[in-house]
Amino acid sequence: MRRVLVVAYYFPPMGGSGVQRVAKFVKYLPDVGWQPTVLTIEPGGYFAYDPALLEEVEAAGVEIVRTRSWDPTQLFGRQQTVSLPSESRRRWLTRLSQFMFVPDNKIGWFPHAVWAGSRRLKTGSYDAILSSAPPYSGHLVAAWLSRRYRIPLVLDYRDDWVGNPRHWYPTPFHRLAQQQCEGWAMRVAERALTINAPIRRSLQDRNPGTPVHIVPQGFDPADFDVTPRTGARADTLRFVYSGIFYDAQTPDYFLRALAQLVREIPEAGEQVRATFVGLIPDASKALIEELGLGDVVQHVGYVEHREAVAYQRGADVLWMTVGRRPGAESISTSKLFEYFGARKPILALVPEGAARQALEGHSAAYVAPPDDVGAITRALRQLYASWSDGSLPVPSDEFVEQYDRRRLARVLAEHLEASTP
Repeated sequence: MRRVLVVAYYFPPMGGSGVQRVAKFVKYLPDVGWQPTVLTIEPGGYFAYDPALLEEVEAAGVEIVRTRSWDPTQLFGRQQTVSLPSESRRRWLTRLSQFMFVPDNKIGWFPHAVWAGSRRLKTGSYDAILSSAPPYSGHLVAAWLSRRYRIPLVLDYRDDWVGNPRHWYPTPFHRLAQQQCEGWAMRVAERALTINAPIRRSLQDRNPGTPVHIVPQGFDPADFDVTPRTGARADTLRFVYSGIFYDAQTPDYFLRALAQLVREIPEAGEQVRATFVGLIPDASKALIEELGLGDVVQHVGYVEHREAVAYQRGADVLWMTVGRRPGAESISTSKLFEYFGARKPILALVPEGAARQALEGHSAAYVAPPDDVGAITRALRQLYASWSDGSLPVPSDEFVEQYDRRRLARVLAEHLEASTP
């Protein structure tokens, strides 16, 4: 059994999509010959917690080393659930953070993580270091440890760094500083991994000396061993959205299209239900009432991951969106790949780019632009008609199984092997 130190700021009991990739990797790495030790934080204020996901990781025998951190999440005390800010406030806070901190507001974790990581590497023999970002401060931690202890480094990018469409550079100095941080970490690394082709191209263009490989997002088959949760009577077409909305991702276009469907087909008001599992903006809650969808839309709030999967299993159609904005072609959310594991039809409101490419071959996807209410309404009509005559499609097993987390852990293990002597 070889050993890998995994540097990951976001880790259970924190919840949400950002922790899933690392949590599932470390769960299955022991099955393919790698024993992980996770270097992470003592969680402070965060909008979602999932203790069950932590229990799952601990049951796999994963060692977890937790440290303090000087960053905004610690202002709320230990493991405190905080409210998701409004979109306008979130954008203001994000810009303030990107003005004040390089590479991000988690840079205060650096001294604590370096100290704890050094202690671990001095007392144990490790064959590789794996870091997953964002936050990109974690890549700096991992690169420092790699250089100091001469242990091969593999960087994992869930999002682009300098080319991230959600980043704002208030001055040329800020962009240059980010480029220097990214370039240094990439030069230290043996190789980098990322989730899709657009991010791979972006990273490779800026850092031609470091090979970049694609290891896509995925789903864990064990998560789907749950009783489906329908939340509605059997003769209902059930749409489910699982996750949060922020930035350009909004439910409003879907809601307007749903209201249009109900106006066109009055009986759909009794036969269609849309369930939001997660967090939605207050403005969208108000829009639901404004559109007269109070009896059609259900919001159950944030739940543990397995409970969210139970809602996915109980759905007739899963829907997701990637908002239209500059750089959206590089966004392929982890939610989409978990939807694959549910083996349900998918209503995907996405622009051209990585998310649409991932859906190629799904054979049960209904795709529309994210901000075109007319196109979304037509897709809803098609789904309603297929449901009415019992002909909703399902994806092929061959397509789905390529995103099995167990298979992806084997792919990761191959990259770790190739990066070590």
